[in-house]
Amino acid sequence: MKLGRLHIGRYTAITLIGVAVALPLFYLLSGSLMTYREIISYPPQFIPTDPQWSNFAAAMEFLTPRTIGNTFIFVLGVLGLQLAICLPAGFALAKIRFRGASFLLVFFVIPIFVPTNLILIPTYIVTFQLGLIGSFLGMILPIAGQASVGVLLFRQFFAGLPDGLMDAARLDGAGWFKTFFSVALPLSKPIVAAYSVVTFLTAWNMYIWPLLAGPGKDTQVLTVAIAPLAQSQYSNISPSIGFAAAVIAMVPVLVVFVVFQKWFTKGVIGSGLE
Repeated sequence: MKLGRLHIGRYTAITLIGVAVALPLFYLLSGSLMTYREIISYPPQFIPTDPQWSNFAAAMEFLTPRTIGNTFIFVLGVLGLQLAICLPAGFALAKIRFRGASFLLVFFVIPIFVPTNLILIPTYIVTFQLGLIGSFLGMILPIAGQASVGVLLFRQFFAGLPDGLMDAARLDGAGWFKTFFSVALPLSKPIVAAYSVVTFLTAWNMYIWPLLAGPGKDTQVLTVAIAPLAQSQYSNISPSIGFAAAVIAMVPVLVVFVVFQKWFTKGVIGSGLE
């Protein structure tokens, strides 16, 4: 009897949490199809009477194909460079014994405890002095360099791989580069997928740095383009258009998560980040 009540309590709690999490998403999707009167009505209306698909066409006036392409360039650039930095660095710290490795590890730990807003102005000044403001390079490089968490994550993963695998490759005459690419990298697919999903989502949702480093239309990303729609109550733009724009911006993230869900789950469990 007690066990049955416990299960009922668990399922009830899970259901309530699920509803609480899903309700804002449902209202976002529903609101993107509402008219202006419906979305400002009180009490709130959750189902549109006559779905306004034209809201998405209006939203695309702000989220142009150029803006969407800029976002992918920024996100994939950050992700690619971070993987190129984190994977070899994590492997070297985990498997290659060299003097000062423990001391070097401290330099990857310290940035984790430094608030991002604290380094925002110095990062901007350095990027400005290098003449990179207003370019994709200036947007991507500073974010790609913030790879401390990735290096430590991959180090932890590679440290858990059996040394015998590396020793066998070394005995066969493979150098460290070949050992990394032939042995360690193929085994790291789950953790790479998990890190890629999180990094993709983080970079996709960035607003402050893309706004500062890429202020022009040529480098504008989705979050910067959507921002003016958040103030639609002060203009003649319906909030439902802002909702539609948010739905459009959300689709690529959902696609990435669905595609990599299997690998993401394996990576999270295997890395001990439960």
